[in-house]
This record gives sequence, structure tokens and C-alpha cells, in this order.
Amino acid sequence: MQCRASTFAASYLLCVAALPAAEIRYDDVIYLDESKQPALHLKALYRTPITFSRDPRSVRAYLAQGEAVEVVGLSETQHYVTARIATGAARGWVDAKALEAPPVGLVNKLRARREKAQAHRELIDRHEIALTMTRAEVRASLGKPDHTTRLRTREGEEEQWFYIIYKYLPYYAQSSDASGEMRQVVSYRREPVGHKVIAFQNDEVVEISGEEKENARAPSAVVVSPARVIN
Repeated sequence: MQCRASTFAASYLLCVAALPAAEIRYDDVIYLDESKQPALHLKALYRTPITFSRDPRSVRAYLAQGEAVEVVGLSETQHYVTARIATGAARGWVDAKALEAPPVGLVNKLRARREKAQAHRELIDRHEIALTMTRAEVRASLGKPDHTTRLRTREGEEEQWFYIIYKYLPYYAQSSDASGEMRQVVSYRREPVGHKVIAFQNDEVVEISGEEKENARAPSAVVVSPARVIN
């Protein structure tokens, strides 16, 4: 797309209008949809602009004192909101000080959720799991379980996922070639070496158990003699 205008400011506003702010996700903003947080509505404390982008010059409309907006994202300096303007519903940025303060503790709770989700993503990249992960996160990390069961405990209904742990173990063989020299050949086979049991309650991992053979080894080397040619 080409943006043309007689002045830089006009060109800037035209380009910003064509690129919705919703297309950009900022690291310093806590987005409520990522935390499955119920809708949060805040009122404007005084007449204040709502902008296309985080640049305060990109004004698209003004909020009246007492006008309510739905918060999409929270940050220390600006909130990303949905508001009703003359042309209909629109999203934009509002100075955080111009809106009511969010409920006490909400920002810290959402920040903790985001940090936990980030930690879980790093575990998934390493195919590892941890307590408080969800079913979806465990499946993303370890794949589909070999089998599952359900049971009732004092804490309520519990679902258990069972995984067989595999490792690629080396298998060695020695054989002599046509000249009589011994050579060692190694191959790898996928072998079960243990199991892992993951217990879920309310879609969160509450317990991880299982065992793995510490000294899982392949069979000893096998000596193979060369085939004899029979005349």
C-alpha cells in the first residue's frame, strides 16, 4: 500500500488508519484474551483521546468523561480498549491515567499467568512437563498419551495419562571382513525404558510420577563370522 499526503502528519495518520493496532502484540501489554479473563470495563475519568496507535499524535476520537470502554490489553502507560465512537465500535489506545484503575491485584495476577504460560512454552520446546500445565500443553510437549484412566479421589475426579518412555539404545556387532579384519558396527533401536504417569485435576497437572531404568543397556556385542564360500 502507498500512503500519499501533502504533509508528514497527514501521511502518518492515513497509514496508521489502514493498519489496525490489533495486528500488533506488544510484549509490555497484558492481553486479557490470552488469560481467558472475563470482560473488564473501565470509565474515563475526564475527556481524553483514543488513538490509532501508541503514538499520542494518531488521535481518532475522544472519550467523554464517564464513558465506559472494554479493556483489551493493560500496560503501565497505555491501555488498549474497545470504545464506541461516531463511526461505530473501534479499538485504540488510551492513557492509563485517564481511565479508572483496574481491580486491585488484577494486573499482578495476569502478569503471573503470562509468565507461567511463557515458562510452559519453553518446557514444551524441550518436550518437558511441569505441575500446573494444562492437558493441551502436556499434549503439545509429549504427544498423545499411550492410554488414559479416570478415578475419584478425596480432591475430586482425577484423570491420569500414561506414557511409555523410549530411548534409542546402541546395538554393537563385530564381524570380520573378507581379509579377516574385525570391524565393529553400531545401530540404534528404539526401546522402552520406563513409564510416566501424569495426573490432572481441573485441567491442571497435579502430580507427575513414574520410573525409568537407570542403566538401560543394549545387549553385549555379537561376533559374526564372515560367510564361507562353498565350492
